[in-house]
Amino acid sequence: MKAARMQDEEKWKDRGFAVVCMIGLWIVLAVCFDFYYDLNDDSAMKDILSGTYTGVPDGHNIQMLYPLGWGIAFLYRICPVIPWYGIFLCGCQFFVLEAVLCRLIRYEKEKRRRKSAWIRSEILLFLFLLGVFVLFLYEFVFLQYTVTAGLLVCGGLVWIFSGPKAGDAGFYRYHIMTVVWIVLAFFLRTEMLLLLSPFLGLAVLCRAGDEIRDTDGQSSAKGSYFDLNVKNGKKIIKGYGSILLVTAVLMGAGLLADSIAYRSPQWQSFRQFFDDRTQVYDFYGLPVYEENREFYESLGLSEASYRLLENYNFELDETIDQEKMQAIARYAASHQDIGPARKLYLSVYTYVYRFTHGQELLFDLFVVFSYFFLGRMALSRKNSRLLGRLALLFGLRTALWLFLLYRGRVPERITHPLYLAELVMLGLFFLVEREALQWKKYEISAILSLYFLLFLCTAVFRIQTVRENFISRETGNVQWQAWKSYCREHPEDFFYLDVYSTVAYSEKLFADISPAYRNFDLLGGWCVKSPIADRKRAAAGRENAYEDLPEGRAYFVTDSTKEARQPDFLISFYEKKGRKVLVKEVDRCGDFAIYQVETAN
Repeated sequence: MKAARMQDEEKWKDRGFAVVCMIGLWIVLAVCFDFYYDLNDDSAMKDILSGTYTGVPDGHNIQMLYPLGWGIAFLYRICPVIPWYGIFLCGCQFFVLEAVLCRLIRYEKEKRRRKSAWIRSEILLFLFLLGVFVLFLYEFVFLQYTVTAGLLVCGGLVWIFSGPKAGDAGFYRYHIMTVVWIVLAFFLRTEMLLLLSPFLGLAVLCRAGDEIRDTDGQSSAKGSYFDLNVKNGKKIIKGYGSILLVTAVLMGAGLLADSIAYRSPQWQSFRQFFDDRTQVYDFYGLPVYEENREFYESLGLSEASYRLLENYNFELDETIDQEKMQAIARYAASHQDIGPARKLYLSVYTYVYRFTHGQELLFDLFVVFSYFFLGRMALSRKNSRLLGRLALLFGLRTALWLFLLYRGRVPERITHPLYLAELVMLGLFFLVEREALQWKKYEISAILSLYFLLFLCTAVFRIQTVRENFISRETGNVQWQAWKSYCREHPEDFFYLDVYSTVAYSEKLFADISPAYRNFDLLGGWCVKSPIADRKRAAAGRENAYEDLPEGRAYFVTDSTKEARQPDFLISFYEKKGRKVLVKEVDRCGDFAIYQVETAN
């Protein structure tokens, strides 16, 4: 009883230490900076979930699976003035880091019984987590749901690596959290979970290898070596197979609920439109009109309508529907300049070029130092197991990078979680194998000095980058806040915004959290032409952008400081449709110019 009570006290101390560390780091972030949605994607998702888009909280936010969206929207229905989506994203990051730190401390104590070693482990783990925190400082200040999903997967990696052996008491109870991390990442950003799932597979493989290796130390009285391995193998297959089965069932249930929620023909058509639009804009590129005039004319798409696609204001043209977008996507895919072999060669070339030219230098340096450190450690002890794991990890990361490069899309919100998962795996390899570390003191000092120097350079650079980005957003968002105030002062009006006039603005997680309906919308973006966008028009008593503007039911808004954003394209578009219109400026709100579109006599 006394031993159990002392063990519980130790667990609570570890948990308290982890919580205090994470609270301290988040207080530093809150005081020095503030929390922003990194992209307009998250802002739009928040608007749908909170009800500021249609007037009613809705779980159909298109990007995440419906069960998660429904849960967050339900919280907004209960208490609409609380920023639940921002709390969810920030909370996921906080609790993953807190749980990882706490779990690794427990893991170290379970492996090493001397109290002095415990203290060193706590400090070492905190410094390791601090290094990760500094390296990914941008992602912790400017939140993005894709990155958050990647962080959840990394939590699952730690949980798999540091848990009890299959068959031990509490194995299934412990891995409830593993299932939670993975399923939540799947619901939040399915593609990110699938991209990082090979790391999860490698973690299970390594963990199973460690558990089988433990058989070596068991006495022959318990049975032959072969019998023990067979018995151990059955436990491993049963244990991790059960976890995989439960995870797959929950994922399948989420997909089923999502398919039911989006089962209507309108949603099905929009989802196909959404996928084709993504292929065109994110992967293939929009074919140039002059070079492909015959194709566009066969679709009945004029050059004026093409310009709407080019400047992302295609909501204005009702004829740009799912069938036309699908035809454009297929045409763009079939007219790529390079074949598969050439594309693969360029992917390999780009992979080497990015690494040798330091396109993401800080991340690459941490990865290279970690591989060198672990490789040197393995060679010094002739540890073939660690060398094999490093080779598997490097091969895995190479395959994933080539996959991304082959597809032609490597934004930081995808590559940074990839780096994080790799660094977490390297850190876990070190924790498992560091008992074999028997270098001379000067060698250890040299390695630690290199890491410390790299950490300081990273801290200076990342803090400066985040600070500059933060100041830029704070300064630029003055215009956006003024615009939202203008809209609140004109609740009877409705405004359609030029898309590229708004991309420079972003929103804070915990500011301007009013759930009041916003009487403006973009003329493009990923949720236009969706049932949720139609619902917004209906709530505002409007029909569609094409009819609303010349009929005087809405105004067009653009950035007056940018020559390329002037509304000339509206005149040519309506003229091509057989309607002559006049566009005149009727008001100003900072840099935003408000135009009225009138039918010419």
